[in-house]
Parts: sequence; structure tokens; C-alpha cells
Amino acid sequence: MSMDRRKLALLAVAVPVGALAAAAPAHADGAAVLHANLSPVNQSGAHGTAKVTVKGTRVTVHIESGGLLAHSPHAQHFHIGGQHRCAPPEAADDITDDGRLSTTEGEPYLGGVRISLTTEGDTSPASALAIDRMPVADAHGTVEYHRTFEVPEDVAAALRSGKAVLEQHGVDHNGNGTYDFQGAGKSDLDPSLPAEATDPATCGELVPAPRGGMAAGAGGTAAPSVDTAALAASALLAAAAGAGAAVRHRFAGTARRG
Repeated sequence: MSMDRRKLALLAVAVPVGALAAAAPAHADGAAVLHANLSPVNQSGAHGTAKVTVKGTRVTVHIESGGLLAHSPHAQHFHIGGQHRCAPPEAADDITDDGRLSTTEGEPYLGGVRISLTTEGDTSPASALAIDRMPVADAHGTVEYHRTFEVPEDVAAALRSGKAVLEQHGVDHNGNGTYDFQGAGKSDLDPSLPAEATDPATCGELVPAPRGGMAAGAGGTAAPSVDTAALAASALLAAAAGAGAAVRHRFAGTARRG
């Protein structure tokens, strides 16, 4: 085969293989994605999901939760520094034998507040009890929260490595439709607030999503299986071989005519 024929045959193979490489999933943006299933705490009946995207020190948080006390603010935070897990139910008796879990009782498991998930302004621990800037549940007890903000480098690193917990607060212990001191007394964090306003309502451990993407049905696109990818590669290579054969046939016909 002449040099020109070799070049054309190689080009015919290279184009489909290059297309296969371009179709492979890329992670050039360096972003980490984490998810949490928010489970009820203190028999609140609340539940939800959270998605956190970390790119450098820029964090985007999306939370959807339901079953919370309607028309009421619900403080929410990233906790870091404990055992990176939600407190087990039996932790409710660590300090007081009152059958409920306070924020203080859960801290050895979750760690302290590092980010306050406010709706605007400051997100530092100083805003942990900024009730006026926390999301308010609608008439159905639903909270939908979306915000992007900067975090310290150590917080970003903890999030990326799955060493953070998300917790929402606010439980109507006595079922009267409002936060009051009759439900559970004073808050262990601020005696001027009812414990109902600061007791945990949901908790979820933030887990890094697989690099290939979320599973289908969980809000993302599933990565192709090895068999699927292999079949696609085989099809492309077969097409390339056919194209190469066609090139050789055309050259052979031209040579005979010459």
C-alpha cells in the first residue's frame, strides 16, 4: 500500500475513535457533588433531600423538605467536626431524660455548626440562630431552599470528603401549631427561644456522588455500562474498517483504470 493509501486508511479509523473519546463523560470543572437523605428527628415526621455542589470554595445548596411545621422558620446548618453522622435515637438521653434530642446532645455526632444556611447575608456560625433569615415552611410544611455562596477552604475540603452533616431544626412537640415554651421549655442554645424552635427536625449525612454521575431516576444521567461502551466502540471500529476498505477499493479501481 502506498503512503497516501495508508494515511487515508488511518484517517478513516481515527475519526470514529476520536468521536468515541469525545463522547466519554468529562469532569474538567473539578466540581464535587454530594447528596443527603434527610430523615426525621424527634419524631417530627419531616423528611427531605439535599444536593450540594462544591467547586473550589464556592458552594451551591439545594434542599427540598416536607412535613415541617407550617408557616414557621426552620434553622438549618452544615455541621462539621464530630463523627460525621447523625445522632442515633438513643442519644436523646445523653444529657436529660426527656425523650427528645436537643442540638447539644447531638453535637458529639454531628460536630458544631460551621455554615448557617440562611436565605441571605452571613452564613457563618454567628448566624446559627438568625431565625429571621432562615427559610420559612409554607402552608403545607414544605421548604425549598437554593443558594450559592463562598465557604472557608477547610469547610470545602470537609464537604468534598464527605465529612459534613446537614441538619434542619424546628419541632412542634406539643402539636399546637406554633413554637412555644410549653412544648419542651427553653432552648439549650438560647434561653430566650423555645426549645421547639431549635430542636433538630431532620438530619442527613452528605455523601459524595459517584464520579460517573447519579443513577438514573435520581436526577442525573447514569454512566453507560462497560458492555454498552464496548458495543459502541466495536460498532465504531467496524464502521472505520469498512470506510478503510472502501478507500482501498477506490484506489484499486483507479490503479486498474490507469
